[in-house]
Amino acid sequence: MYRRNFLSTFQSGVAVGISGVLAGCSSTDNKGSDQTGPPEDQQFRYFFEDKPGTLGAVAEHNQPPADAADWQVIENTLTQDDWEELRLNDIEYAEAYMAGETVQPTDGTSGTPEKIIRRVQELYENAEARGPVAFTEALIAAEDEISGADFPEQLVPNIAKYAIEELGYELPGYSLSPIQAVHPVPGDYDGLKPETIRETGVSAPIAPERVGTFGEMRTTLYLLMFETDDGAQVRYVNRPPFNPWYLRDTLREPTESVYREPLSKDFYTIGGTQGRPVKQYPEHFVTSLDYRKAAKMRDQDLLNDGELRKGLIGSALSVVENGEQDKSIPAGASLGCHNNRGYQIESVAPEFGASVDDFVTNPATDQRKQFIEFGRAIYLIFETQFGEDYKGDPVFGYEESLEVRRTLAAPELYHLPKEC
Repeated sequence: MYRRNFLSTFQSGVAVGISGVLAGCSSTDNKGSDQTGPPEDQQFRYFFEDKPGTLGAVAEHNQPPADAADWQVIENTLTQDDWEELRLNDIEYAEAYMAGETVQPTDGTSGTPEKIIRRVQELYENAEARGPVAFTEALIAAEDEISGADFPEQLVPNIAKYAIEELGYELPGYSLSPIQAVHPVPGDYDGLKPETIRETGVSAPIAPERVGTFGEMRTTLYLLMFETDDGAQVRYVNRPPFNPWYLRDTLREPTESVYREPLSKDFYTIGGTQGRPVKQYPEHFVTSLDYRKAAKMRDQDLLNDGELRKGLIGSALSVVENGEQDKSIPAGASLGCHNNRGYQIESVAPEFGASVDDFVTNPATDQRKQFIEFGRAIYLIFETQFGEDYKGDPVFGYEESLEVRRTLAAPELYHLPKEC
């Protein structure tokens, strides 16, 4: 089932229901107003009442004080099983996508998720290795073989959790979710940032002569997380057939990936398909989780403002439930001040971004939990219905400006004034 239908099955709701029509900008403060919903033009902090205890540190550090307004308090009623279901039911989006029943322009592929899962079983159980990495490789290979989708980025993470359950595999802590990244494209594309265009040293078919970027995180790769006897593990995963001229390999630890090549390095080289070296440039590769590098790119005008904070928060949300697939936003609903797919992330504290960066490069089980719990808190805020707009349509937290402060271990979340 889609997310809104799933959420509606809970009698008490996921979050505190907030009634009333949201006014436009006003001069009322948080306490002296007769409004039944939060004033859009006010800053206020979100707090959490965590009945099942599934928000962990994010709820512990954001307990509501006695004088908190009702609309500041987000009530979590989702159990661990409920959270798991949010990833398991992603299979229904994959089914609809492959059948051509969703709204993406490339909908409709050959096969079905069930055929992919059967092929995963064949590949995985005949592979030399076992475990999360081998399973992920089998899943990508099976999807590529069966579906033939032009843009299959969402299919693999949408099928992964369901496939593990269906096949009865034991893969502790397994999570595969989409994250956004900057990748190079041929230099003759319209809209490239001129300051990013560089020479590769070779010409087609090995690679384009010139490459650059749009200064945007337009490419999807996967964040793989799992648990071993040595603790939490993290990998960046690229699809094997995806533009191999600029990737060293498919699956790596973040610290060894192209995405974390330092900006201080002028260029590095990889072997071309005909043995000739291809120049690669560090500013052409970064993910939404490589905060320190991405922030430097932003400051050097190599990455557009807003891409980093939207991508970072979106990555945490996708670990919980694939935010890019959201079906709860009503047709025709406003996407907020900046028309940015409903994610109004106005500010992320540098220390918070650095703490996520540290988690990716040196993961520990506690940090992995904190990252997931933070994503759950974001999900609850986004899914909260704050009221209605002037047309009577529901207004959700996706449309409200959000600020993130402090660190992953003790985050604080704030509503910011809507100024547009």
